Amino acid sequence: MADYDAIVIGAGHNGLAAAIVLAKEGLKVLSVEKQRYVGGMAGTAEYFKGFKHNIGAWALMFFSQHLIEALELEKHGLEIIEPPTSYCTFGAPGQTPLIFNSDPAKMEEHLRKDHGADALESINRLIDLCNIFRAATARAAFKAPPSVGALIDSAPSVEAKDAMRRFFFSSCMDLVREFFPDPEKHQSIQGSLAGMAADGSGMGPYTPGSALSLVYHLAPHGLAHMFRMTKGGMGTLSEAMKRSLEEKGGKVILGNRVKRILVENGRAVGVQLANGEKISARVVLSNADATATFVGLVGEDNLPSDFVRMVKRINYMNPYIQIHVTLSELPQFTGHLAFANENNLRWNMAYYPSPEHLEQCWEACKWGRIPEDPLVSYYIPSIFDDSLAPPGYHSATFFSQYYPITIPREQHKWLKEEMADKVIGQISKYAPNLKNAIMDRIVFTPLHYENMFGITGGDYSHGVMQPGQMFDFRPVVGWSSYRTPVENLYLCGSACHPGPGVTALPGYNSAREVLKNWERKR
Repeated sequence: MADYDAIVIGAGHNGLAAAIVLAKEGLKVLSVEKQRYVGGMAGTAEYFKGFKHNIGAWALMFFSQHLIEALELEKHGLEIIEPPTSYCTFGAPGQTPLIFNSDPAKMEEHLRKDHGADALESINRLIDLCNIFRAATARAAFKAPPSVGALIDSAPSVEAKDAMRRFFFSSCMDLVREFFPDPEKHQSIQGSLAGMAADGSGMGPYTPGSALSLVYHLAPHGLAHMFRMTKGGMGTLSEAMKRSLEEKGGKVILGNRVKRILVENGRAVGVQLANGEKISARVVLSNADATATFVGLVGEDNLPSDFVRMVKRINYMNPYIQIHVTLSELPQFTGHLAFANENNLRWNMAYYPSPEHLEQCWEACKWGRIPEDPLVSYYIPSIFDDSLAPPGYHSATFFSQYYPITIPREQHKWLKEEMADKVIGQISKYAPNLKNAIMDRIVFTPLHYENMFGITGGDYSHGVMQPGQMFDFRPVVGWSSYRTPVENLYLCGSACHPGPGVTALPGYNSAREVLKNWERKR
């Protein structure tokens, strides 16, 4: 008899979501995590005494209330903070900044008053178009994905089918230029849209296929984004999941690395830990990415050769850099950004001057160079959550796309610091007190996250968001239903549908697939 009904490898938020769903149905569940805390890249760390920083993910942009209730997270201590704005995108003096209000009515008023009726009309038309994508994909969010062709065919009219075609095969700027034809006008709006397309896609805004990442970010909420945060840092989400799991009889083992998945006669029968201990189970679920799971834990000898070839072709080239800092005071913006000092608008600022600027940064990155004028976004969550820093101080995180990760590994140690200087210097141009306000800093590239968490390429998307790696192509062709070529082995992390972001949907869907097959076998 097996030790457990199900073993879940990795206690990231998706792995914990899968474990909760299974335990809720009465299965005996074990979650095994190599770190000494839950959450993975959706965790919280104290890099500097008294200051808390989110390790990677930091906002609940796509986490539905339905799943918060289904996983019983508020019952187990999850507290959500809802800032009045999401972020403010700006460029050089003379450009009107774009303030992302969480309230749709205020967002509309800001667009009309500060950017003009034409900008509001163009945005509304773009969002109406994105609603076609939203309607088509909403039906597929809680189940194994349909094919891209089926998604396009499901559109209710010829015009809608053509829109779906463009979402998958056009560049971000092909789409944006339909609504903002003048590159010199509304640059902060265009820069914001291009930035959405860059996030997690490993592409520039003019790269064919980048439109998909734009609509992936834009369709769920429109421009009235709500960046909800968890009180105490993102790790409290995973801690609430852990408590929910344990209340249902599930068990979590921390500080134990799974060395390999045990396979006998083509079936997963358990795991072996790094210390040599073997634990048996009737099913195994992996929250790791596809390459880490199949090449690292299963072993190529236990898999079909064509499947292994497809896994090895997955693109994990997600170029970014992250800088955690402690602040003795808040940045004080001057000039055309002085307004950001009021009403806590400065809590989240983004320097995305124009799509052309993003493209220049992408071109530099593509050829192994640091952008001369890098993109920057930062957030200071302690403005709204005083549990993250000592009284009078703040914790902040800077993020920049297009760090050249293809350079030789030995160059990363000094090149990351050089880019961090440029990133912080970018904001210091507009908030001159920032440099002196920074007391401590630590700089992370994808290499750090690869080493720390075993994430292939350090890619937080578990496979960048490109059309050939989403929906029924995720993780690879023919295996998008959470099952794998190894019987009783399932994927449950961001490597599978619907993909990246703190959503818990991959874990939730995978567990439901396990239960469906469990009932069939029983």
